[in-house]
Amino acid sequence: MMNNNRKNLFGAYWLWAVILVTTLIIQLSGWGVDLRYDRDLISQGRYWLLFSGHFVHLNWSHWALNIAGLAIVAFFFSTYGLLWNWLIVIVICAFFVGFGLYWLHPNIGWYVGLSGVLHGLFIFGVSREIKVHPTSGYVLLILLVGKLIWEKLYGALPGSQEMAGGTVITDAHLFGGIGGVISVVAIWAVLRLNEQILKAT
Repeated sequence: MMNNNRKNLFGAYWLWAVILVTTLIIQLSGWGVDLRYDRDLISQGRYWLLFSGHFVHLNWSHWALNIAGLAIVAFFFSTYGLLWNWLIVIVICAFFVGFGLYWLHPNIGWYVGLSGVLHGLFIFGVSREIKVHPTSGYVLLILLVGKLIWEKLYGALPGSQEMAGGTVITDAHLFGGIGGVISVVAIWAVLRLNEQILKAT
């Protein structure tokens, strides 16, 4: 069990480090304008912007907020998934947020930030937390769902836009959370299928 936890930590921490360094390089280099989600450019065929825009940030305070969120995921949930689990969650959530904004919010011309994906990562982590520590897992789930409901009904949490230095697109959080749920189901289905294959052989 300890060896599995160490392997999980090793893979997950490498992933968090790559995200940290990537976002830092983008922030320092000024490449954000070329990599952000841009509706017009996506319409012209630059579909990678649906993914790359999540690693771009408005400013350093926005970057710091998102990295703090990533640090929370890393600290509390890293042992709960293998590297491929976390990669699947990131990819699914990134495209759920991107396509959600593209199809349902045609008025949004551009978008940046990791927060939508972070909500999906949190959903996946909480789903595993519930299995190990049900009380804390359900408390975290209730808090997260409550946050999403608040944002849907009343908009961004008080002070969040001031801290981020720009408008908070709250539906990106909702789309990321939905992507997290889809990721949980997809990973569960893959694991179940693998079990069935092993039993049959």
